[in-house]
Amino acid sequence: MYAGRLSTIRNLKLVALNNLKNYLWKQDVQVDHILPKLETLEVHDCDNLICLGSSSASFQNLTTLDVWNCEAMKYLDTCLAVQGMAQLKKLRVRDCISMKEIVATEGGEATCDIIFSRLKSLELVNLPRLKSFCSGSHTFRFPCLEELIVSGCPELEIFCKGVLTNPPLLQKVVCGKDNGHWCSDLNNTIQEMYSIKAGFQDIEYLVLSEFSRSIEIWKENVHGSLDFKKFKVLEVYECNTMTYIFSVSMALDLVQLEDIKVKQCPMMEQIIKGAEETEMDILLLPRLQEIRLESCSRLTSFYMGSITLECPSLYKIAVDDCPKMYAMASTSEQEDIEIVGREKTPFFNHKVLCAHLKYLKLSSTNIKNLWPDKPDRAISSNVLNLQCLFVKRCHNLEYLFPSFLVKNFEQLYLLSLHNCENMEEIIFTDGLAAAAEDGIPQIYLFTKLYFLKLSRLPKLRTFCHQENSETNTLFNQKVAFPSLCCLRIVGMGKCRKIWHDKLTKDSFHELTFLEVEQCDKLLNVLPFDMVERLEKLEGLEISECESVKEIIGLADDRGLNSNESIELKSTTEFLFPKIRQLILHKLPNLKGLYSKVHTTDWPLLKQLEVCECSKVETFAGEYINFRETQGENQSVISVRQPLFWVTKETFPNLEELVLVRNGNMKVWHGHGADLKQYCPKLRKFDCPET
Repeated sequence: MYAGRLSTIRNLKLVALNNLKNYLWKQDVQVDHILPKLETLEVHDCDNLICLGSSSASFQNLTTLDVWNCEAMKYLDTCLAVQGMAQLKKLRVRDCISMKEIVATEGGEATCDIIFSRLKSLELVNLPRLKSFCSGSHTFRFPCLEELIVSGCPELEIFCKGVLTNPPLLQKVVCGKDNGHWCSDLNNTIQEMYSIKAGFQDIEYLVLSEFSRSIEIWKENVHGSLDFKKFKVLEVYECNTMTYIFSVSMALDLVQLEDIKVKQCPMMEQIIKGAEETEMDILLLPRLQEIRLESCSRLTSFYMGSITLECPSLYKIAVDDCPKMYAMASTSEQEDIEIVGREKTPFFNHKVLCAHLKYLKLSSTNIKNLWPDKPDRAISSNVLNLQCLFVKRCHNLEYLFPSFLVKNFEQLYLLSLHNCENMEEIIFTDGLAAAAEDGIPQIYLFTKLYFLKLSRLPKLRTFCHQENSETNTLFNQKVAFPSLCCLRIVGMGKCRKIWHDKLTKDSFHELTFLEVEQCDKLLNVLPFDMVERLEKLEGLEISECESVKEIIGLADDRGLNSNESIELKSTTEFLFPKIRQLILHKLPNLKGLYSKVHTTDWPLLKQLEVCECSKVETFAGEYINFRETQGENQSVISVRQPLFWVTKETFPNLEELVLVRNGNMKVWHGHGADLKQYCPKLRKFDCPET
């Protein structure tokens, strides 16, 4: 369909397409038919691509190929694919930290004679894992190659391991700012550059691992052969003997460092360790943007020293599976214990400044407090720009926010808490009822919070403690979420009630998706007065809540249940104007939506599933017929309610209905009509019991 529209494209630039997984093209796509005139292809910042994934016919007219900053890319393409690049004149591969070779050999692929017949310029820059152009036993020819730039490739020890016909027009290999290298042929030249450590000159991207050449050079750097001032990206993994990476004096030279990742280093205790004396008051890492720490079993802090660490450009911190890590910055162990007690040292304290932090992810750490218990101007500035906060498996955390700090989370957009065994509340008020100056109780406002997930928090009873409350609700009138759109509540074993009957005005009005799962002590999900706030709700999923009897609670939490007599004169109408999907799964005690006689309208509902709700005796009943058979003047009805009373307005757009494993539940209660007559657009009806 699109082939005709794309057939004239000559230049294609793909930037930051992170939804592209593994390959640029699907394996059966004939790119030469879709883009037959493509001459220039640029692929930049596509972090999930492993390779281009093209075929031998994909790039028959391609003259320029530029791949830059694709973090996961391990090779450019296969031998079969590059044979089709007969017109290629310029090839550039830069800043791809995972790239191990340019041309890969697939399993079972025969030995090939590969000719880059028109390639004039080849540039390989900042490829810290690159070991060769190709590791296979193929023959390569470059009859027109005039320019070869190889820079920042410290592990490159040979150009290719197969047969290499020497490029007749190539006179030197350029590395950085030097005058070039040449030693009889291309393979010998690359080997000579490897032996003299040319790949480490002005290096910007460096990967250190236990058996890499780079780790040997790093250990020899007592003589200063590495210039830290040029470092932009550093990745350290599986280094089994390193206890730290930088001293403070080394770290002072990291003026260009943007990204640091440390993974699976079992002896690592700090990333920066300040044992020596310095006259500086601040350790400044001016361009550091990302810190990623993973699976370092002895790591206690990112930085340990007496001066303050300042990272003005830092926007992302991700820590996973570092079970001893308790702080971003610390003094000596003994000093921490004397000042505040190591077990109470907050993750962020006065020793670290990161005013532009936007993304924080902490998983499987030893933190007890994220922030200090008392106001601190520096700490307050650290959270002003925080947008996304993920906390997972941090079992020593008892709360998340100290109450005084909540007002500073002006930009918080996403909050996800999962599997923190000892978390009792989200906002810690120290048992004191905060009040504004005029005597009105303090409201903790999360102005921009869009997504909230609370999952597997077995001790959590409430988001914020409320004094003199008989029943703890998860959300009470002390907190407000005017922008919240997505709410997921999962595995909250002590939660008896989600919402207080009287919530703050405008809170939850923007909610579009609600999921409640495995909350075994809930009796109902929505308070009566909550329904009218859900005008924008599009999806509702309730599953595996053993005690839930009704979805909507009574206004006073007292009244008749679904099996008792029902007063006709108190008929209630519920309208869910935008819900498109309703899922009710594994609710063994569910009897009805609401315990008094009522009607519900779902004008946009398209998908409805009721599964394993064995106490629902009847799925739907004809409301008009019910009124007629009982009589308008009869005030009490002695029948049991169906899950849905239906009229012509109840399900006008329902397309998919699934009713499975619901015991002896009847589908329909009524005379002279059936359910399908009330669902004019129903196209899928899955009910094995019928």
